[in-house]
Amino acid sequence: MMKRPTLFLSSTVYDFGDLRSALKDYLELRGCRVLASEFTDFTRPLDEHSYQACLNTIEQADLFVLFIGRRVGGWYDQQMQISITRAEFRHAYKLAQQRRIRILCFVRSDVWEHRQSVRDLERALRDDPELSDQQRERYAKYPTMAMDNANAIISFIDEVTKNNETAKAVKGQGVAPIANWIWPFSTFSQVRDAIDPLVLNGLPVADAAGRKALEEQLYVLLQKAVPQASKSLVNPVSSVLKLRNALNLNSSDLTRKMQVPADRWNTLVFLLTLSSKAQPDVSAVTSHLGSGLLLAYDPKSGTFEQTPEYDLLVRVVDQGNLLQKTSATDMRELFEHGRQATTEGDRVVPCHLLVMWLHGLMRWVEFIACAKALARSLSGKPLVQPTVIPTTPIIDQEESLAAEFVSIEEIRKFVSE
Repeated sequence: MMKRPTLFLSSTVYDFGDLRSALKDYLELRGCRVLASEFTDFTRPLDEHSYQACLNTIEQADLFVLFIGRRVGGWYDQQMQISITRAEFRHAYKLAQQRRIRILCFVRSDVWEHRQSVRDLERALRDDPELSDQQRERYAKYPTMAMDNANAIISFIDEVTKNNETAKAVKGQGVAPIANWIWPFSTFSQVRDAIDPLVLNGLPVADAAGRKALEEQLYVLLQKAVPQASKSLVNPVSSVLKLRNALNLNSSDLTRKMQVPADRWNTLVFLLTLSSKAQPDVSAVTSHLGSGLLLAYDPKSGTFEQTPEYDLLVRVVDQGNLLQKTSATDMRELFEHGRQATTEGDRVVPCHLLVMWLHGLMRWVEFIACAKALARSLSGKPLVQPTVIPTTPIIDQEESLAAEFVSIEEIRKFVSE
């Protein structure tokens, strides 16, 4: 069973209720488990105080998500001005130091900006000789729409950012703190963009599962296409391309026969024998072309665009279908010519047969190269485009075929005009 990423939402519920609810829905649609105290799926042991239950529940989470707003919320220790939200952060920080959890902290942008305004006001009030220290404190920290308790909230933000600890560490007077990033935010998308890379790479669980399924299907196809020699898998791409270049077939050769040296003939027979065992059925992966699995949303155009991975899947399906046809080629002619060797061991073979056999080999290695590149990308590694396989075994036709080839981009332009 897949372990779902678990997140604990820490904030005052009253002024973050809408955000907490939206974030819980958003993350659960992506297969996450979200622990938020106001919902019925939150653990509520009857033999513990609700505050202690919150602290204990944090230990179930992979990611602690903190939101700081204008309200302090309930007190965990009123005398020390420690709110339950701040106590939750301190407990999570201890777990983070043990590498048992990660911490992600947000503060509303207006609260973040008001914090600086309070400090500016404090400096201005200090310069007023007619004010007492009590008056300066009261005026600077007076409750506003931005903060209901500026002293406690600013102290909390300072604890999260840990600027004092950082300054000491720079001077060699302590260890640099961890998890001291804090994201000011004003929109839900800013929160989402910060959380997404930490949870399934931003993929909904259905997409993540679909990509994993496609990856496994590609492994099965490669299992039926990649040859094995001396108990090791062999990548035949370079061997096929070297053979094509060595035979150097041209258009003028099609109506005549060619004397194939023994070593090249042996390589040809070996490769054709290996490729004849390749029988990939691409019907299982073809269905993914009709899904949005490998498409990317373009917010500028409001449309879904093909990704390089989608283009690779198209090639896998196309080459797989061609490979099935070429694999069905009757090899009796190959073996017939194999028995008719010259005294030096060379074979005299009609060039049209060499073209046919080489074409099958090229479709075989292109299928392997594309399927391997796509499976590698789906496994989380950087996408590396496969080796370019020529479209024809005939050397002097490659340039003319390339000139006549109409790309998909040209077709799209033609359709849009």
